[in-house]
Amino acid sequence: MSVLANEAYDTIVTAEQVTGEELQTLINRGGRDSGPGLLHAAYTARKITADAVAQIIGGVWSMADRPDRELERDEWRTLFDAAGFTVDGERKPRPDKPMTLFRGSVPERRTDWSWTYSIAIAAKYAGGKVPGRAVGKLWVCEVPPEAMLAINTERGEDEIVVDTRGLNIREALR
Repeated sequence: MSVLANEAYDTIVTAEQVTGEELQTLINRGGRDSGPGLLHAAYTARKITADAVAQIIGGVWSMADRPDRELERDEWRTLFDAAGFTVDGERKPRPDKPMTLFRGSVPERRTDWSWTYSIAIAAKYAGGKVPGRAVGKLWVCEVPPEAMLAINTERGEDEIVVDTRGLNIREALR
């Protein structure tokens, strides 16, 4: 962790309680990749409410460069369970039907949790047209509602966070 992220962590653990806005400010100071760890620390130390988790979890997930490498999947499941299903930081009813979703990635990362309903966005990631991302493949999955954890549209990628455990992910035919 950076010095600023360590300072943010110290602020969280010594505070009686932090709001979603206060935690977001601390995350912004600590750097976007510090967000998952700081959110998890605040929640497990009972410094933040489940309502506050719901308010910021989607943004924390989307802003981290590789959120699934910042926390273990069980830690993310705990946070998403606390938040409930969210759309851009607001609790919403979970979709009632499965959705066909896409992911562009290298084969060994096909079960990661960032998906989209936009085949064009997934193809951009599969084609290596995103800085720092290798050329990969286009993956498709019929995702049941209970596997959808959040929808984040604020970055223009129509991202759906999906717990891929047990899902049938296959290579999409172009």
